[in-house]
Amino acid sequence: MKKPEQKAESIHAGHRKRMLESYLRTGLEGFSDVEALELLLGYAISRRDVNPVAHALLQEFGDLDRVLNAPVQQLVKVPGIGERTAVLIRLVAELWSRSESSRYANSVFLRSAGEIGAYLAPKSVGLREERAWLLSLDAKSKLIECRELCRGAVNAVNLPFRKLVEAALLANASSVVLAHNHTTGTMIPSLEDVEFTRDARRALQLVDVILNDHFILCDGSYLSMRASHMMDF
Repeated sequence: MKKPEQKAESIHAGHRKRMLESYLRTGLEGFSDVEALELLLGYAISRRDVNPVAHALLQEFGDLDRVLNAPVQQLVKVPGIGERTAVLIRLVAELWSRSESSRYANSVFLRSAGEIGAYLAPKSVGLREERAWLLSLDAKSKLIECRELCRGAVNAVNLPFRKLVEAALLANASSVVLAHNHTTGTMIPSLEDVEFTRDARRALQLVDVILNDHFILCDGSYLSMRASHMMDF
């Protein structure tokens, strides 16, 4: 006679097998967000029903985008999520972001604030910490690369001008666009943002690289400091 634990494991194994077979037939078409998370969690959490964990993640962060972009330190606070599982979730988002950057870098020209904003805005969705990125462009405004420069407050301590200049030189950029996100719900640049932008432009000028713009991102929206006349210095 099967023990209760063995019977439960058998039920979970059968459920996971059916989900995998469905995914192999049609991909994620027809899957709810909970089911998609269940499928992913099954690769890190074995021998246990992950449906309650998937529900807990969505309840904690609100939607799938925010789950995938949540920091590891926040993910592990959800019951049932250990460090290994949290890393797997974050890795999915990081790999997707890198893949998108590589795809865009092969053919994208970013000539206007609207084009740059549309490219950058998705990077800020669901983030609960500040991050900074550098878009490196060639002389024809073709995207060379998009590099994440730092996490945490964007200032001369967390993002030294030396690091900014080195990233631009390594990419052989003719011009660059700086971007960082706000987690406060507002895209209005702070006085520190303006001062940092002014000093960053001066540092880049020393190596003949133009700072085209500085974008403030907030949960899928953006503000161009140049278009807002905040770089008239």
